[in-house]
Amino acid sequence: MKTVALLLMAIMALAVVGCSDDSTPPVSPTDQSVQAPASLEKSFSRAFTVTSVPNGIIDPGIFKYPDGKVMLRGSLGPILCTATFSDGLPPDLISGPGDVEINGIYDPIAGVGQWQTKLTLRPTAALGGVWEFTTHGKSTLSEGYWTIPLKATGHGKGGALSGMQCRMELVITAPADLAWWTGEAHGFITSH
Repeated sequence: MKTVALLLMAIMALAVVGCSDDSTPPVSPTDQSVQAPASLEKSFSRAFTVTSVPNGIIDPGIFKYPDGKVMLRGSLGPILCTATFSDGLPPDLISGPGDVEINGIYDPIAGVGQWQTKLTLRPTAALGGVWEFTTHGKSTLSEGYWTIPLKATGHGKGGALSGMQCRMELVITAPADLAWWTGEAHGFITSH
């Protein structure tokens, strides 16, 4: 009985060790140099700069005025992004239209504020894919203009963006009344 049990355990161990969903044969140490470049192509990082400008307002959002501050919730508008990649190669996975939702609270007297946004970008070359970004940062008012540095993290959904991530350092510039704004950013896209 012990022999049968040991034999069954040995067969099960060999079955577990020998089973694999990978149909390719194991790579010997001498073959690894030949296959390494193909595996590196799956993981990459691309640096870029981008300019973003608003194209109007879909919803101005809700304004509240607690304690002399201004609170903005749900301001929604279309934007257009134009990117340049440092490698100069296609595809441009940033440039295209998008929508931004702006939320924040600022004190026009003290000249400080805090902002959070949700940004959805639909790059023209992304084959139907979209970026979904969240951003956050603090603002300062100086010489009649707001400077709002934001950290942005985005995840690719669908099309050519599946499995990709994007990080940006975005700087928004706007007049004191926030009637318009422009954004300049630099960042990188990664895939793994």
